[in-house]
Amino acid sequence: MRWEDLTSPDIDRLDRDATVLVLPIGSVEQHGRHMPLGTDSMLAHGVALGAAARLAPGAAVVLPPPWYGYSPHHMRFPGTVTLSVATLAALVGDIVDSLVAHRFRRIVLCNGHGGNAGIIDVLSADLGARHRGRARIAGLTYFKLAQAAIAALRESPPGGMGHACEFETAMMLHLRPDAVHMERAVAAYPDTGSPYLSTDLLSGSRVGTYIDFKDLSETGTFGDPGLATPDKGARFFAAVCDELAAFLADFRGWPIADDAV
Repeated sequence: MRWEDLTSPDIDRLDRDATVLVLPIGSVEQHGRHMPLGTDSMLAHGVALGAAARLAPGAAVVLPPPWYGYSPHHMRFPGTVTLSVATLAALVGDIVDSLVAHRFRRIVLCNGHGGNAGIIDVLSADLGARHRGRARIAGLTYFKLAQAAIAALRESPPGGMGHACEFETAMMLHLRPDAVHMERAVAAYPDTGSPYLSTDLLSGSRVGTYIDFKDLSETGTFGDPGLATPDKGARFFAAVCDELAAFLADFRGWPIADDAV
């Protein structure tokens, strides 16, 4: 189930037509005063593994996350590392090209960082066109895929679930409680100044623009981490893994063109 734990002969025995390869993509960036820099990558990887575990053995294999993402909007906070759009696109493209070269035909880009979302959408289309006839590529942001399930579990009002918030903090309390410092957590409900812009993870903005997180939150937090608990994290985690597993099972049956024209 974990690509990095398998041997080359193990990989060679996988069914190229039926096995779905999942590439988690996150970031290394500030997550408030209480969460680790690697939160997005840890969560994307954890959710991908949790979804794969819900399927039959060999149905899905999860690659290690490349860790870094597109995070210029966090660079005013120490520790953040960002890639350019071109570098992230090239990195993901090279990984996918390698997998297709090994004749794998079903690849999912599983994003866990809001800043990557638009890039992943474009990449899934661009790489899909590049590899038409050889592979099917799909891209998603896992918390958007499971948006309805997450909304049903949240307690915070609009604006309370954005970054280092109720959702992300609860998920990390479930997966990596050793890395969370709840005594440092500070709630923040930033005002974007426009009804067209939103800091909420689930609603999102209706227009695209650059928003520097430091301009809206001194701590880097958007939302209320104080509402997070390990039990709620377990429920969030189960919900998003169930949604992703359902998609992966469906994706295994998507048709793949039989020509490269």
